[in-house]
Amino acid sequence: MLVFDGRLRALRAGGAALDRATGESALGAGAELASALPAQLWREARALFESALEGETRSRELWLGEDGRCLTLELGPLRGPAWPEATGVALLLDATARRGAELLAGAPRSAQAGAGGAPVLGLLDMDGRWLLASRALCDLTGYTPAELAGSRLEQIVHAQDARADGGERRRLLDGERTAYRRDWRMYDAAGETLSTIASVSLMRERGGSPLCYAVQLQDVSERRRLEQELRGLGDHDPLTGLRNGRLFAHDLRLQVARSRRYGEVAGLMVLDVDLPGLVAPPAQEAAPAQEAALAQEAALAAEETALGAVARALTRRLRETDLVARIGARRLAVLLPHIDEQGLAVVAEGVERAVLACAVDVDRGLLRPAPSVGATVIDRGCAGAEQALLAADRAVRSARRGG
Repeated sequence: MLVFDGRLRALRAGGAALDRATGESALGAGAELASALPAQLWREARALFESALEGETRSRELWLGEDGRCLTLELGPLRGPAWPEATGVALLLDATARRGAELLAGAPRSAQAGAGGAPVLGLLDMDGRWLLASRALCDLTGYTPAELAGSRLEQIVHAQDARADGGERRRLLDGERTAYRRDWRMYDAAGETLSTIASVSLMRERGGSPLCYAVQLQDVSERRRLEQELRGLGDHDPLTGLRNGRLFAHDLRLQVARSRRYGEVAGLMVLDVDLPGLVAPPAQEAAPAQEAALAQEAALAAEETALGAVARALTRRLRETDLVARIGARRLAVLLPHIDEQGLAVVAEGVERAVLACAVDVDRGLLRPAPSVGATVIDRGCAGAEQALLAADRAVRSARRGG
């Protein structure tokens, strides 16, 4: 990290990457940047330093041909009561190892920081305010550099994560650790939540005095979304999007436990969905095998479409707190918390009407699902989840016998 004045002289400096780029003592207070920085670095980055003094935030990735080192530069204005009006700050990150690995993997060189998987960079002062918000950080959050400069971490980081981060920063100050890595939930300017991994380290001046915190952020929102989808695939039926039998059995056991311990009254409803008129073609020797296979495939597609329509009808009809699951090929189940026997009967009648109203277009007309609905109450006297399912199943068979 390098703080410089309007005459392009060093005011404060520190950090290992800076030492490697300039030498151990080249950037003492008052040193001219033109003579202290490597010639190639200064030649290619001078315009960035000057633009930072004019209030601009810039990013650049530089390859120093003399020794093959790659530096990521983030520069911007430094504003606040502790600094003169024309003061700039630069963050130099040694990206040689990362970019070398990317090049071996075939990634092209990029002149812009943030490309090719580069981290999002920023600097926090000792009070947790943004000293420097890189262009990549602004692109990630939707805020301008001026809006982030001087703002507290809590403006864009979830309050719980920011509080925990304060404790981690104190450990850095106490010398208990040199860096830490945490998950940050961040908010963009539109109020949407981002998932990031933050790596934070304490930068000190050459004398050992704390200078600031260097922050590297990696946006993992897409990764987290895919992880959630994969977890959902393990707990939900891929055809209907409803809970699967394994998750529903867990939900049912929990409800039975609550009912037996606290006296909660709930309802369990089971539906067998018949599809009249949807008959797979019989295996006849006269029928060509290819024709029979196509007919079987069409019947399966119609069945899946009908079950999907029933699932949607149920989720629209029921309360948000009711849990709907597919527990068999054509069998669905619903767990209804906080409902008595009379209310359960009313809901069962409404569900039956809703399913009967589902109609699916097939080649020869409309396919109308016909439900057989059975229900049972779960209360303090319920013997267990299996017994509740058996009672609902008996009610389903009774509904079938009754037409």
